[in-house]
Amino acid sequence: MINQAKLTELHIKILPHGADRVLELLEKHVDRVEFVSFVIEKVPLLIIGRHGMIARLPQNNVTQKFSQPAEIINALRGFFTQQETLYLFINLPNLPVPQHVSDLIEEIADKLQKAENIRRQIDDALDHRDQAAFLRWTQQLRTLEAKDSSSLICGS
Repeated sequence: MINQAKLTELHIKILPHGADRVLELLEKHVDRVEFVSFVIEKVPLLIIGRHGMIARLPQNNVTQKFSQPAEIINALRGFFTQQETLYLFINLPNLPVPQHVSDLIEEIADKLQKAENIRRQIDDALDHRDQAAFLRWTQQLRTLEAKDSSSLICGS
């Protein structure tokens, strides 16, 4: 079955019109959705592509195709009242991320990692009842947090 992280990852892709509402519905039934890497015939299938969506779902004992977001949502609601698995095929490009945004994300991740390392050192100092180390590490954490606060204010 699909995991929540995989569905959440779809939100950072370029979605076709109406796909965000379809993904919200799929997230409610995550235990009944399975990713496939190729289109499978004769199974309940939802294809989300760059230019739209197509659902092939059973309705009144007949497989029907749906291509409009509202139709797909209504058909999926009916489908999820049954106990079948929905197969999901995704063909979406990644959202292009400018280099300066990637750099900023990396910088933030580095700062968070550094703060986490300092917090571990603080915990270790507490565990060993080392007051000097505790004071040194808490001062470093305050300095790091102060730099972060001032960079937010100054915009640097």
